[in-house]
Amino acid sequence: MPTRVSPKHAGLLAHQLAESDLFHDLADRASQLRIKSKVEPLSEYLWKSTHSQQQDALQSKFIQGLRYGNLDPTDFGGYMVQDSIYCYYSKGSIDTAAEKATDPILKAFLEKKSEKYKKYYEDLTKLWHIRDSSGIELNEACEEYAALERSVAETMSPLYLVVALIPCYKLWPWLGKQISDLPHDFGVYESWVMSNLDPTYDGYKKLEQIIDDAYLLGEIDKKQALSIYHGCMNGEANFFSSS
Repeated sequence: MPTRVSPKHAGLLAHQLAESDLFHDLADRASQLRIKSKVEPLSEYLWKSTHSQQQDALQSKFIQGLRYGNLDPTDFGGYMVQDSIYCYYSKGSIDTAAEKATDPILKAFLEKKSEKYKKYYEDLTKLWHIRDSSGIELNEACEEYAALERSVAETMSPLYLVVALIPCYKLWPWLGKQISDLPHDFGVYESWVMSNLDPTYDGYKKLEQIIDDAYLLGEIDKKQALSIYHGCMNGEANFFSSS
């Protein structure tokens, strides 16, 4: 089975952003507020608020099929094709946010992520012999997910796109840990699971620190962040369930 790593699990980009001036500037400005604040970190609140969607993803036919190694190859192929086309459209949303970004470090991060998405969908469309990505329709779950990202990119601060990215960054390794800790036999899907659902991946923690600090500084609205986070976590769960 193909083992190409989804750009949604591109940990290097998360670490690049975490090591940037943007990360350290937010951290410096929020440090005193963090010491004084007894408020639950925004990232913890968002994760706890989407428990049911996380369980939906875990119990989906796709993830359970990977766990037992009995996922229908047709369903796996269908997911991969949908994921590649989703990334084709998602790249457009990332490009939109990058164009709006005024912080040069955040702008560079988004541009790098756009390149990752482009390479991923080009590699997969070649592998699956897809000549024209725009000629393939997304299923309803993927279309809604892509539409949400597009709306965030077009109408909100680029920081909210970071909020939108975290559900996937955190969910995938969490799923990997859950199915690895339970009785399993990944079979022919082992390489894909180990590459894409790597339970040791923790790059999302740096992204969480960014939104936690931005929230303390009043640059992110809690209610708006929850709406986006919930929508994207729901998008992940529905995406897995639709395959």
